[in-house]
Amino acid sequence: MQPYIFPYLGYYQLVTAVDTFVFFDDVNFINKGWINRNNVLLQNEAYRFTIPLKKVSQNKLINEVEISDYAKWSKEFLKLIALNYKKAPNFSFCYSWLENFFAGKDYSLISELASDSVRSIAQLLDLPVKFIFSSALDYKTEMGTDGQDKVLQICRILGAKTYINPKNGEALGLYNNEKFGQENLELYFINMEEVTYPQFQKEKFVPYLSILDVLMFNNLEQVRSLLAKYTI
Repeated sequence: MQPYIFPYLGYYQLVTAVDTFVFFDDVNFINKGWINRNNVLLQNEAYRFTIPLKKVSQNKLINEVEISDYAKWSKEFLKLIALNYKKAPNFSFCYSWLENFFAGKDYSLISELASDSVRSIAQLLDLPVKFIFSSALDYKTEMGTDGQDKVLQICRILGAKTYINPKNGEALGLYNNEKFGQENLELYFINMEEVTYPQFQKEKFVPYLSILDVLMFNNLEQVRSLLAKYTI
């Protein structure tokens, strides 16, 4: 998976379901994707925040894209979170953790910030998973190598027996079960079940927000129980 910034619960369900998670960081950056954007709750509606980037281009690899003024953005983002979540039940714990996360490193690359946001949450939740970057593996990335071939190469390098991908229309059309069978690989798709939890307005639930929203309204044990709400 591409590294996303504090992604939604379903992303972490995939992290929970596997023993090795590979960040696809040496593929082309996608404008208006989820690498540098996500949603949080603002006045009981989904609000899209965006991390500013330098000279962003879909001709650049994800691990080549730089953040524009990380210190300024992180400070403003913390203000946004404080303003909108200060009355959430787990605000004190979550906000303190988030402050420490942003203060821990002066990020210059979006791939590092996004992947660390995933890894840090996984560590917070005690998820027993190993993280690897595709850029650290010796596989072919030249033109003409499609996504499925890259995945198969990486699985071969890691000695994988099973590959799990999020269930969506694009993924179902991209992966060929026969090709995976030829590699003695089992292909599975993970599907997030319907998940709700109390937010500020009990009669209205806003789904698919950043994991930060989940942490604001649920303690760690409750978050772990929500992570288990998926089928494969």
